[in-house]
Parts: sequence; structure tokens; C-alpha cells
Amino acid sequence: MATYNGEKYIREQVHSILNQLGQDDELIVSDDGSKDKTLQVLEEFNDPRIKIINGPRRGLTYNFENAIKNAVGDYIFLTDQDDVWEPKKVERMVAALQTVDLVVCDAWICDENAASTGKSLYDICKPHKGFWLTLYHTTYIGCCTAFSRKILKKLLPFPPHIVMHDYWIGQIADLYYKTTFIPDKLLRYRRHGDNTSALTTGKSPLSLFQKLAYRYWIVRYALTRW
Repeated sequence: MATYNGEKYIREQVHSILNQLGQDDELIVSDDGSKDKTLQVLEEFNDPRIKIINGPRRGLTYNFENAIKNAVGDYIFLTDQDDVWEPKKVERMVAALQTVDLVVCDAWICDENAASTGKSLYDICKPHKGFWLTLYHTTYIGCCTAFSRKILKKLLPFPPHIVMHDYWIGQIADLYYKTTFIPDKLLRYRRHGDNTSALTTGKSPLSLFQKLAYRYWIVRYALTRW
């Protein structure tokens, strides 16, 4: 989990995660300098499975990289600070990971109170695989993703010029590993005024030149990891 000023929703999210973890599991939280009560809320859980580390202060993408680098488990789940995991999310995604290296689930699109709108992420963006197709338009969604530790060999370190972590992870997984999308709606994706994902907001902060340049760097760095 990558956190930054997430006190408003993080308590509910952490509850939904810890309820599905075993005693030997961990919740790695890379905090990028929160100025609100995010860390206080986490410490109030008093749960040894929560491990808080300092973020790199380089933005969301490299904050996630920092969390991934510090994970020691066989299976790594990415999670945002403001969503809510549905029961059996871990169970179902680990089951899928017995035959693939990376799995993406569907999610309910919810309002700021985590109440479902009746639509899912797959309704907005039909999932697809393939390095070149994904390069044009990714459907790899970080908060819906879990993967085997084996992909870290190609995934890390994140190269420069990477705008979003899930874009990079999806490209590497598509190019070198076996991936799958499952139809299970295993989390509540909370939409509120601070969401940054272009996939759900429909608006990209990048200019056309930046989009082309970004794809150039993705190809350049991904193809050098043979």
C-alpha cells in the first residue's frame, strides 16, 4: 500500500485487508510523508502485520515501487489507501495465481461512501492482454492486481520516465509472464474528488507528446529486460 494523506478512508480499507490475512502475512505501507493522521490511524491498529516504511518522496509510482521492494511474501497484492476489499479477495486471487503469474480482478465502482453504483471497472474498460495492445491502452489496474514474486526479476527496479506503476507492471507481465483477468468483483473502488486514475476519470494529465514519449520509454526499457 502506498499512502499519502489518506486518513479519511484508510481505516476501513485496512480493516478489510487484515480480516483476510494470516498471521504470517504482512501489510507493507510505504508512506510518502503524510501530513494528516494517516500514520496515527495505522498505529492505532497495533497489529504487527502492519509494517510502515518511509516513502521515497518521488510520487505515487515510486512509492509503490518502494513498497514492493520491501515485500517478502510469495504473492504480492497492490492496494490503494481508499478502497475496500471484498471478502475472499485474497483467497480467490491466490487460487488464480496457482496457474498464472499475475491476476487482475474486476471491482465495483462506488461513491465516496463505498456504496456501489451498479457498474464495474470492466464495464468501463473491457480487459485485454498483449504487449502492443496494452501499450496503446492498458487495462491493468493496480488496485485490482496481484502477482507472484517471480516477476520481480524483470519488474525491478522501475526505470525512469514511468508515469504509472500499473502501466509498467502490466507491460512487463504481458511481455515475460502469464497473466489473466478474472470476472470476480473483489473490491470496492471508491471514486471521490482526489482520484487520479485516468482509466476511471477519463482524463489523462499527459499531452500527446508526453503520451508518445512515455510509450517510447516503456518499449525501450521493457525490451532490454530479456
